[in-house]
Amino acid sequence: MYWAYFIMTFILFEFVWITLELNQKHSNKRIIKLHTFTNVIVAKQTKKHYNSRIWQNVEKNKIENLIDLHTEQLVHKSVKNGMFSSYHSLCNKRNDQMGDPPHKVNTDNKILFLNIQKEIFKSCENSFSEKIYENIFKNQKKYCNNSKNPPYVFHPIYSSVERKVNNSNRHTYTNRFKLNKYKNIFNYLNKKEECIYENNYIIPSCDITKIKKSIFTIHNTNFINKMFNIIKHNEEIKLYELDLFSDLIVRYLIEINGTVLSSLLALKHSMCMHIGGGNHHSKRDKGDGFCIFNDIAIAIDFLLLYKIIKNVIILDVDVHQGDGTAEIFQNHKHVKTISLHCKDNYPFIKKKSTIDIELNSYIEDDEYLKIYQNILNNIKPQKESIIFYLAGVDISKDDDLGLLLISDHGIYTRDYITYQMAFKNKIPIVTLLSGGYNECDQTLSEKHALTFRAAKAAWATRREHG
Repeated sequence: MYWAYFIMTFILFEFVWITLELNQKHSNKRIIKLHTFTNVIVAKQTKKHYNSRIWQNVEKNKIENLIDLHTEQLVHKSVKNGMFSSYHSLCNKRNDQMGDPPHKVNTDNKILFLNIQKEIFKSCENSFSEKIYENIFKNQKKYCNNSKNPPYVFHPIYSSVERKVNNSNRHTYTNRFKLNKYKNIFNYLNKKEECIYENNYIIPSCDITKIKKSIFTIHNTNFINKMFNIIKHNEEIKLYELDLFSDLIVRYLIEINGTVLSSLLALKHSMCMHIGGGNHHSKRDKGDGFCIFNDIAIAIDFLLLYKIIKNVIILDVDVHQGDGTAEIFQNHKHVKTISLHCKDNYPFIKKKSTIDIELNSYIEDDEYLKIYQNILNNIKPQKESIIFYLAGVDISKDDDLGLLLISDHGIYTRDYITYQMAFKNKIPIVTLLSGGYNECDQTLSEKHALTFRAAKAAWATRREHG
């Protein structure tokens, strides 16, 4: 019995000994096998990384092509009313057949929408007939990335609706809302003596077909119909602190195109300035505070709809809280609303933004900029995102509706550090004009020009950030 155990132990010992000798003798084969195994793993990881990079490049090219496509469609083209004359007669005929009451506009009907669109084209074409703008389109230079200033967007209709005709008498549009400031800022930036910006501005299209879906997503249908009725029937009504009439509604619709176009240009060039926009008080079912349509919300919906971006920051430094955008995007997982505003100012019932910083009345530069710098420090890089910057100058100590005591240097510094933050974090930024209510037109133009000067100075340093 013991002999059997001894023999089995000896055989096991011999087997282990022979195995060790063979492994020592042919160790190179083991190394080769190990290298082969390692190479297979590395090759698989490399292929996976390579495929990921290819997919990222394909997606990047796809988005860039989308931006180019939508930009081309939203840029102004020479349009004659005659091309819509056949549609107009067809619309009238169709209305009679349908038996729609005259006060109701069925905006889901494409032909009726074209009827509204025809009136928009007519108003836009008339805006170019103003003497000061008679050569505006002809003398426009094409924008290129080597320009000394960032791209900027402007349409003559932003200010040219100030005068309207009713019962064969000319009436002057008078209101605290400073319609004249848009053309004054444009002329100030382009004046021959200084030429702060080159005349390579971009004019938004008069065709609102591209943004129709987003308008109806953001705003209530009844509210939109109410505004469209004013265009269709040439009505006049006092609402939202404004004297509303057809051309004024058209002006706000074109301004939406301007904001959407500006956001696309910002994504393409890293920055864009809009001499207009920033109607942050407009709610889903009504206008408010000189605002009719919420161009910021509509532009954001447009970008998200076409999957051009994934995340948005609304950086609102107008002295008045952006209660409309705060309400529309409350709890929205892709949109972050940041508002730095005077707590004692309009609106007196505030809405909840993602971040609300309320300022005491009459604060000055040092305190204001310290608070604002902390906000900027907390904005981090984020892929496929954009900043909508509402650069209101109603924080100025000279503003009639402001309640803050910020100097011109303070406004310039605020804007400059904002653009530097955006470049540092590689986040495209689109600037919207927003509030500014000084009664002196020259003073108001100079206040808003501070933002454009800061943008130009920051633009010159953009390549330092890679």
